[in-house]
Amino acid sequence: MQFLALATIAVTLCTASGKNILLTNDDGWAATNIRALHRDLTAAGHHVVTVAPTVQMSGNGARFGVPASTTLKTPALFNYPPAGSPSWGHEEDDYNIWYFDGTPAACVAAGLDYIIPNYFSNMTIDLVLAGPNEGNNQGERDFVISGTIGAINYGVQRGYSGIALSGANSNNSFFKDNLNDNPNDAPNIYSKKTVELVNQLFESQGENPRLLPLSSGLNVNFAVAGEDLDSDCIDLQFKQTRFTGPNAKVYKIGYNETSNMILGYLPGEYDPVKYCAAGDCSLPDEFSVVKTCAVAITAFTLDTDVDADTDAKIFSRLTKIVF
Repeated sequence: MQFLALATIAVTLCTASGKNILLTNDDGWAATNIRALHRDLTAAGHHVVTVAPTVQMSGNGARFGVPASTTLKTPALFNYPPAGSPSWGHEEDDYNIWYFDGTPAACVAAGLDYIIPNYFSNMTIDLVLAGPNEGNNQGERDFVISGTIGAINYGVQRGYSGIALSGANSNNSFFKDNLNDNPNDAPNIYSKKTVELVNQLFESQGENPRLLPLSSGLNVNFAVAGEDLDSDCIDLQFKQTRFTGPNAKVYKIGYNETSNMILGYLPGEYDPVKYCAAGDCSLPDEFSVVKTCAVAITAFTLDTDVDADTDAKIFSRLTKIVF
């Protein structure tokens, strides 16, 4: 493996239909899911530059954290690379796969502002992808917590079309141990379905200059699927969903009197996340759909302003002090 700075890197030419894709995640650059997706997007003719964290960064949301020094003070996940290595670098045999000792959002920035301008002739990025995460990211609860969604939220803020991808195989696996070509294993199922989704979007783009409308992105969740997850679900079906709904959950904490420990990430039932305030209220929520052999796809926008009626109700109570 090579971790030395490069003077130049020749850009690999894409096929006529291939697009330039920036890929990241929050599980780390050596995770099986992201390596499967990088492999399959490349095989589909796309030019993929992967820039992902050195360590597990789940739960960081859109936090912007960059390397504190030029070398790793602690080893990367799976000791790949070890402590003392440069804080950013690339695979010895693949210049298109980089690690960066920062949060997922910062990895997107590193790709856009440093790696691509300096090593890939400042090529134009057509799409930013994050994942597939090892574990689902559903509902409003994960929209603000997930590093996977946070990376895409940041990419969309920068003006790029973005898709957050999350799978149900929460195994935190090392690609050198687990990446294979079995089409019925979860990483490969999720990867192939992602390629199908990406290709369909590009095919439908036509002459539109943007893949997705400005300030919008997609949140994608794959159900439990694959032989390695002891599931007979192999052929996942795409279904349109929404963040809120009757089965949406909120995290809460509990207390174990025996161990005197606080327990986190417990599911809670609260009305606000079940309430439909925007969009198509007839759509099922992500929580319901991922229980079936399906892929939940939710569209989101960065505009979190309330609707005009709600705005008027709130500020009617503040007329004495807000002008």
